[in-house]
Amino acid sequence: MKTSVPYEKIFATFPPGRQRKIKKRAAELIAEEYTLRDLRKAKQITQEEVARRLSGRQVYVSRLERRADMKLSTLREYVRALGGDLQLMVTFPGDGPVKLQDIGGPSVRKRRYPVQKSKMRKTA
Repeated sequence: MKTSVPYEKIFATFPPGRQRKIKKRAAELIAEEYTLRDLRKAKQITQEEVARRLSGRQVYVSRLERRADMKLSTLREYVRALGGDLQLMVTFPGDGPVKLQDIGGPSVRKRRYPVQKSKMRKTA
């Protein structure tokens, strides 16, 4: 017959340095998996308060927190209502992360680099 051993008992056998590393990594993984609702609760803000900051109603915030898909501008407004700033990162295998600018914001800046014209010629 198999018996189970509480993880605390096994964890306690690890050296203190390893325990700290495990706790730190566990916190990082948990932080990566927050929902909008989790973010709001972590900041100790009610749906009613978020609604007031967005000039909307509580039911709107409730629906927003359950949505699986939304505009980036809507997400940015929600995060700002919590007192944060939305940043969008893109990662590619073998490359470092790239922070995207001006995504989902209220205004569009002029391009830093001119758009290259096509090398193909029009035929008459």
